[in-house]
Amino acid sequence: MLQRVQKASLEHLKFRLEVLLRFFSRRRGFWLRCILCWAIGCLALSNDEINAYDQRFQLRGDQKASSQIVLITIRQSDFAAIYESRTNFLDNMSEVTDITDSFFWNKQIWSELLLRILRQNPRSVGVTLYFGDNVGTVRLSPEEQKLFLDSRVVWASTTNSLERVLTPVFSNRDHTNLGNNEVRRDEDGVVRRVFPQRSDMPHLVEMITHKKFPTQQAGLPINYRGSSRVFTQYTLSEIMYDEVPSNAFSDKIVLIGAETSSSPTYMTPVGTLSRTEILAHATDTVLGNKWIKRLSFWWYASGFFVLMLIAVFLITTYPQSVALFFILWIGTLLAALSAWVFDSFYFWSPAFSPFVLLGASWIIFIGYQATKIEKKNFRLQQEQQYLQELEQLKNNFVSLISHDLKTPIAKIQAIVDRLMTQHQDSELNQDLRSLRLYGDELNRYIQSILKVLRVESRDFKINTDVGDINEVIEEALQSLRPLAREKNIAIHTSLEPMFSLEFDTTLIKEVVINLIENAVKYTPAGGRIEVISHESDDLVHVIVKDTGEGIKPEDMEKVWGKFTRGSDQDLRTKGTGLGLYLVKYFIELHGGKVKMESTVGHGTTVSFTLPLDTEYDTETETEVLA
Repeated sequence: MLQRVQKASLEHLKFRLEVLLRFFSRRRGFWLRCILCWAIGCLALSNDEINAYDQRFQLRGDQKASSQIVLITIRQSDFAAIYESRTNFLDNMSEVTDITDSFFWNKQIWSELLLRILRQNPRSVGVTLYFGDNVGTVRLSPEEQKLFLDSRVVWASTTNSLERVLTPVFSNRDHTNLGNNEVRRDEDGVVRRVFPQRSDMPHLVEMITHKKFPTQQAGLPINYRGSSRVFTQYTLSEIMYDEVPSNAFSDKIVLIGAETSSSPTYMTPVGTLSRTEILAHATDTVLGNKWIKRLSFWWYASGFFVLMLIAVFLITTYPQSVALFFILWIGTLLAALSAWVFDSFYFWSPAFSPFVLLGASWIIFIGYQATKIEKKNFRLQQEQQYLQELEQLKNNFVSLISHDLKTPIAKIQAIVDRLMTQHQDSELNQDLRSLRLYGDELNRYIQSILKVLRVESRDFKINTDVGDINEVIEEALQSLRPLAREKNIAIHTSLEPMFSLEFDTTLIKEVVINLIENAVKYTPAGGRIEVISHESDDLVHVIVKDTGEGIKPEDMEKVWGKFTRGSDQDLRTKGTGLGLYLVKYFIELHGGKVKMESTVGHGTTVSFTLPLDTEYDTETETEVLA
């Protein structure tokens, strides 16, 4: 029993897999296009992670930075102007091209600088210049040692080409006042990240903020707040001449740097910055915990796949204009959402690559849709050609049969007429009259079918001539009055004298005959029919009223169709259902309109209008009716 259940389960699973494979094989072209769009989006994402990441900082401009950070910049000109004794041997300071950190070392100057800064009780002081073996042996007095080894002052250490840490001359025994000032460029030469250092030598930013970097081997993206102008800055001369506020450094993090040729400016997403300014941005990021957060590539790629499916659904479901509107709206929304999330929550999401993905999906699947439409059009053309051949075959068959029937019917009618003449007083005469009546009815059916075939042919033309519409009405009434007298139906006319107009006399006479014949047919014995004609608003109006049973509202539109009659008349009266169809077609062919008003139990009014100014082209072939 268990084996049979397992076998049935395996067969069911096999069937499901076969169905799935058949589905994907039929839709292989569709899914290949989807994968192509997704691959284009992923390629754009790789470029977006570098270029668009930098552009994001540039577009948002300068942001508010922490007021707890103060920069002190020692310029070459300020240093030389204040300490002329140090620069007497130089002919021109502007000619100095090899200025290193050691150029800015002077024990007295630094003692005075640190004294003025520490006097305001800063939170910490970070010296980004390296003073080690490059300044030689430095002897400090007890007061100077207390000043240079103050726990609030952090001195920069550096690393040589052999990855060996070089310590400054002012390090304490535990090296707790040292921090690495390394600034590392990416492969394209742009500084975007700060990297955690070895545990025995923390980064300078960690030391002055007393906070550790989150552990991340790939580096931590710095949240640049803008250019160097976002931080409060002072120069050496301003401090020495007491040109700074008395609380400029109180409870602040002070970073001291200098303009040196050995520490050139670095390229960053917000432009060129010095080492000290980059460390200031990293410090601001640490203080506010503003690290730029980003997901792995595959998370973004998965989101792109969903976005691609949405775009494909829109393109393949809605019209092109609607789909394009939604795609542009989605792309704009994603770009705005990306900028808002980046500025508010420091989360980076791509903005340019989604546009590339949506554009690629639009281009590729519009072509796919065009191909499908071309295939459908080709199939429709083939089907149309087949239907035309079938319609032509049907018309030829009906026409052939109808013409072949006309001759024997005419012979039968002639024989019946001869027999009626020979047996006028016998009982056979009544049967012959019935036979003659049925023959006429059959002949009318055949004539109606031939008329429909003729008007639906491609080479059908109307032959207009100048005539009097009232004469046409009188001729039609003359042929139908005997039929009305048989049912004791009174026909009244009210024909307004009118000028002649152009119309096809044969077709309009057929219209009037059909309308009056229908009125006689559906009006009970003893009823009344009115035929009215008049002219108004450049139109000729012809109206036929009867006192018949009327037409139901739900049948008002159907009666104009081919081979269609009222739902309650199919068994009461005989007819082909072609009369009103031909009426509507002939009138519209002349540029006129037909109208019907009916109330059940009170009769029906059918009217048509013909324009006095004929604008139709009598030489133009009419189209086949749909």
